[in-house]
This record gives sequence, C-alpha cells and structure tokens, in this order.
Amino acid sequence: MKKIKIVLIGFLCLLFPACSNDFAKQEYDSTEKILQQTDRYAKDVSVFHSIDGGYSLTVSKFDGRETLWTKTIKENHEMEIDVSFYLSKGQAKIVHIDSNGTVTTIIECSPETVTDEFVTKTISLKSGQNRLKIVGYDCENIDLKMLFAEP
Repeated sequence: MKKIKIVLIGFLCLLFPACSNDFAKQEYDSTEKILQQTDRYAKDVSVFHSIDGGYSLTVSKFDGRETLWTKTIKENHEMEIDVSFYLSKGQAKIVHIDSNGTVTTIIECSPETVTDEFVTKTISLKSGQNRLKIVGYDCENIDLKMLFAEP
C-alpha cells in the first residue's frame, strides 16, 4: 500500500505544474517578479558563505530568484565588483536592484559564457536599499564568487 501511495504522488507531481520549476523560466525576464522582496526558488545542495572581501555560492541545482546581498546606504555610491560565474547547465544572471526599483543585469551566464576568471563590473548604488539577486532556471553546478568592498 505504501508503494502505491508513493507512485501515485510521483504521478500527480508530473501532472501538476506546481510540482515543477517551470515558474523560474517564465519569470526569468519578469522585472515585476525580480523586484519582489520575497524570494522564490528551488535548490539542492547549496552553500553560501562570506569569503574575504565578498561571497561565494555553490549550488548543485537551482531554479528561481534569491537575494544574495542587501544593503541600505545613505548616499549614492559606485561599487566595483569582481565576479567569477560558472554553471554546467541552464541560464542564470546576477542582477542589481536599486532603491528606485531599477533592475540591472550585472552578468549573465550559460554553459557557453562561463567566466572562470574574474570580471570587474561597476554598480551604481542609489541611496536607500540596494540588493543583489541570482535569477536562473534549469541550473546545475553553479559556482559563483563575488568580491567587493561594501560601502
């Protein structure tokens, strides 16, 4: 009886889109969804930690959007960020969201456009809340490093 329940649940997940991660592909270019304060994602085996001068993220599977960094600043400020971004499958990007609700793509990555070496990008931080998010779909084996001096 227990095996029948497990098979039935698995079958139902195949039939209903709520069990899939199609939402991530549909929302990948949606400024409205990316702007939201709440994150929406599905991921497996994830490690996110601060490293000297920045952050490191490794994830075996990822779909959705997740805030990686948030900071409220008093005055407009330019910030340089060094980014190394690798994934073996899927599509992902790192975006900056300023206090005016402007979403700017810092770097976009697919298996064909990985950056094993660090690439320097400049971000215009606005007074108020600024956020960095990862947005992606069908992603596997993400290795992201971001180095920057926080304002």
